[in-house]
Amino acid sequence: MELYVRLNDSTDKDYAFQLPENATVNSHIKAIFSTSAARIKQRVALSDLMVIRPSIFHEYEPVEYYKSTHPGHLTEGGCLIFDYKADRKEYLEKLDYEKPLIDQLWPGQLIVPQWRMSKKYVAIYVAIMAAWLYTDLPDCISPTPGICITNQLSRMLIPILEKWGVQADLVNKLREEITPNYNSVAAQWAFFGLHVLKVLFTTFFFYIAMANPFSFNPIKMYKIRNVAITQKNEKIQALLKYLGWIGARRATYDDYQTNYYDYIIKKFGGVVQAYRAGAIKRAAAPGVPLGAGEGFQTPLEERFTGNTFKRIDEENPKFILSEEYFCELENNLKELLDEADGNIGRMNAEIRRFRRYGIYEPSEKLKHVVDVRKEIYIKDKEIAEAGKTADKKRD
Repeated sequence: MELYVRLNDSTDKDYAFQLPENATVNSHIKAIFSTSAARIKQRVALSDLMVIRPSIFHEYEPVEYYKSTHPGHLTEGGCLIFDYKADRKEYLEKLDYEKPLIDQLWPGQLIVPQWRMSKKYVAIYVAIMAAWLYTDLPDCISPTPGICITNQLSRMLIPILEKWGVQADLVNKLREEITPNYNSVAAQWAFFGLHVLKVLFTTFFFYIAMANPFSFNPIKMYKIRNVAITQKNEKIQALLKYLGWIGARRATYDDYQTNYYDYIIKKFGGVVQAYRAGAIKRAAAPGVPLGAGEGFQTPLEERFTGNTFKRIDEENPKFILSEEYFCELENNLKELLDEADGNIGRMNAEIRRFRRYGIYEPSEKLKHVVDVRKEIYIKDKEIAEAGKTADKKRD
């Protein structure tokens, strides 16, 4: 069973994992985030190889595990990708840690870990930033003036410059600048204001995880740089096999739209040819967002009783998941792989694309489902826009 697990609490870090049928949260999902290799009976943990937590302010392991029940976005190939709202509270349902995942999720559904801010790491960060700011206090109010980092570096540099025989005027100028209250009071406060902004920007970058370092330990950073993730590295290969790591990430909608557009242009041999074929409009806004009761909101107990291809042609059509649907996806993928004529490179590329973007050349059955659902979406959108226009005219 293939599932997607969100790492770093980031929409572009939804990684695919291939798990056994008896896999549970306790047996496999927690192992992905474990910081102890011994606990999962391995020689190395995933957190020893990559950053998993959302930011330096969070705990290293999640506190709870949920599944996303957002219906999803139906692609042009009849597959599902996750909506940007997939991790909102109203779409999250807590998982049973002991119950097999196959009895709780649809294939390809998203598991969203919940993280907790660490009071310990926040306190350490605040203490470091406060100490840094203290050293930069204006000399006019500082109990220990002249101890900022730049002054300390200058004090170390002066004897070296004197030893090298640098001009005395330059050395004396440097010595004057590190003298307490050398600058005017206004200049001291201006420099301190810049230091405050520096700390605020640094904190902002860490908070939004624009900067999310693997470690602040230089020795650990050096070791991870020299880790070779190859077939010869048996302990890493054993870990990835145990976790069911595939290495594929599910695309966001924007990523999918860009890639699909490029695919269509290449397929038809250019923008003009694609336009003449009537494919540009579809490529510019591929797929359709699903509504309540569709996609991943399909009740699991209907997996073997429901039928995706019959339901879409019934009154009040909906796109539901079913065993028939997954069998059709599998058969469609097999046909695409057969077209590769044994070319391993093409076959691997097709599988990678399927796991990231879904199918680009759907079967007639899948294409029919997408066409019907998209037609309904367009009609509903036109009705909604007409209603808004009528409301504006009344106002």
